Amino acid sequence: MPRFVRLLTIGYVTLAGVLTPTVAVAAPKGGKNVVEGPDIAAGAQNAPGSAAIGDLINTIGFYAIVACLVGLLLSGLILAIGPRLGFHQASTVGKVGIFASLGVAFLVGISATLINFFYNAGA
Repeated sequence: MPRFVRLLTIGYVTLAGVLTPTVAVAAPKGGKNVVEGPDIAAGAQNAPGSAAIGDLINTIGFYAIVACLVGLLLSGLILAIGPRLGFHQASTVGKVGIFASLGVAFLVGISATLINFFYNAGA
């Protein structure tokens, strides 16, 4: 018995005005993987120092968010007070600082989600 379904769909695709026949074939039946991927969750539980590394990463993330908050407050202060003191470029510097602080806070917040998404997409 063949492992592939013979023809799932038969159609025509137009490429530069020429009809080209196309055939789509289904994936092999069975579901057995050729190579098994690593079990990251089991490795993280058994690795020495994994709890300390997790705590270190959480601490770095906390300080990064605090630094973004400080940068946001200082940039808002520069934006509000700078031009009144005679610094004409202060409004531009303040706006850039606000967007930079918000962007870094966004990246810190979404980093774990992005890493998990791309790991699961490749697994």
